[in-house]
Amino acid sequence: MDSKKNNQKLKQLKEPAFIVKPVAKNYGLDYLHLTLIVLVAVLVLLAFGLSYSKPAKVITCTGVCSNSTHNSTAVLAAAESYLASYRSLNSSISLIPYYSLPNQSTVSYMPSDKQWLVTMPYVDPLSSNSIFNITLVMYDSNLSVRQAYLQSIKPPGISNYSVAGLGAISLTTQAECSTTKPIPVYLFADPYAPGMLSALRTAIKASTAYGNSIKMNYYFVFSGYSVSKYKGYGVNTTQYLGRYLSCAAKQQRFNDFVSNLSIGYDGSPLSNLTLYQMALGSGLNTSALGSCIDNTSTSLAYQADLYKSYQVINTPQFVVNCKYLTLPETLDYAINYSLANTK
Repeated sequence: MDSKKNNQKLKQLKEPAFIVKPVAKNYGLDYLHLTLIVLVAVLVLLAFGLSYSKPAKVITCTGVCSNSTHNSTAVLAAAESYLASYRSLNSSISLIPYYSLPNQSTVSYMPSDKQWLVTMPYVDPLSSNSIFNITLVMYDSNLSVRQAYLQSIKPPGISNYSVAGLGAISLTTQAECSTTKPIPVYLFADPYAPGMLSALRTAIKASTAYGNSIKMNYYFVFSGYSVSKYKGYGVNTTQYLGRYLSCAAKQQRFNDFVSNLSIGYDGSPLSNLTLYQMALGSGLNTSALGSCIDNTSTSLAYQADLYKSYQVINTPQFVVNCKYLTLPETLDYAINYSLANTK
């Protein structure tokens, strides 16, 4: 497919002209990724708190405990007030005050530390209404909170993977990879996955920020998000976006194409004509682009195989240096961790 052939298609299809102007637009993340970010923060907080905790004798009492300044009633009332303040946080933790079960709380006193331990159950609507606990450690002297702990979902079992560092999950399935800089970074994304455009911008930004230290690779797969579009739009029309993205990523003006894509992309498949006009407006080499698109079947099949070999569950996600799986939100952590461990 060359530029003359595409110009003929423009006349035949009689679709309205699409005016493209580079524009920056931040796309929001889906609830799954937001929840994962919150979970990472909670785990870090939990690890920090446990590192400073020390064994203490715990006494459960309903009235005034021996040598305590406050009684359990006052302690629980203070704990309820602290929990209510979570509602102002801009995260899923803000749901806790509305799903807490204060009448099922346990209040205990640690005389050796002169601290109170308040454990209150709460219903997690994001985990099929499972019941977990939030625990507050409070000073007896003024009932201020020393530390808070959130119970989360119990691990379903031991994994073949392991947590290597902040933002980096170590993979056991690894392809042959460079052990020197620039290290490869793979972005796996379904074109219709929530947060796809945001992940592309993260990848482009990282490519600029880390320069010759990394080599960014863009892999597009047709997972469940794409399959859900097949019935309404057809396979070919649905897959146009993935083919254009895969080929546009090979050119220097890819950033402009992503910017233009943000104008007309609303999560639904775009026509071949519309995508071609975006490519023209982005300054892409349309001859090279057309030749690439005509031969994307083999490359996309390879990308799908690589996606499966790394056992990526959800997209968009990154694989850094063929060793570490990470989210777009934690890409910098994983890159820095990998670079620190690369000669």
